[in-house]
Amino acid sequence: MSATRSETPLWELTLAQFREATASRGMPGCGAVAAVVADCGLALVVKALRVSEKRERREGRVDLLQSAQVLLGRPGAFADDDVAAFQGYLDAEGPEAQQMASRQACAVPLATARVCNEALAIAEAAWPEVVESVRCDVRAGALLIGAAIDAVLLNVEADLAGLDDPDSKEELREICRKLQSEAHARLERITLCDH
Repeated sequence: MSATRSETPLWELTLAQFREATASRGMPGCGAVAAVVADCGLALVVKALRVSEKRERREGRVDLLQSAQVLLGRPGAFADDDVAAFQGYLDAEGPEAQQMASRQACAVPLATARVCNEALAIAEAAWPEVVESVRCDVRAGALLIGAAIDAVLLNVEADLAGLDDPDSKEELREICRKLQSEAHARLERITLCDH
């Protein structure tokens, strides 16, 4: 999402401008920053696959690289969506509009976490496929993606307060637990492969 309706989309900002916007304004917040971080983590995985493929062609790695390239950009696309959802929440007037905005404020980080889990699955699959010299990039990418998942799920927990329905709250908490559990299991497997 854009930082506000009239501002430049986040991906059109320089890194310095993005950092300044994050530090000085209410938006972008943790969800948008996490989405950008996840995309950068996935970029490290893509790089490791490309470097490995240049050194030695391998059929399974080509398919994995293609999947990673297709996914690249999707986690980061949620950065602007996150800002828009938060702006929608701030602009919502009346109980019905506020409930709808609260649901959207939860839906965006959940969608971000799902895409990040796809990216993490690619990182896990990439680990044995890359050459030794770039495994640190895969591991670093996986750590960044995993941290992004934890961060966006913090947004869901914070935004649950705006929902009135206790059953919806519990359902969303369970989805968060499942997404986080999947991510942590993947990260643990990558870490165990390193030893």
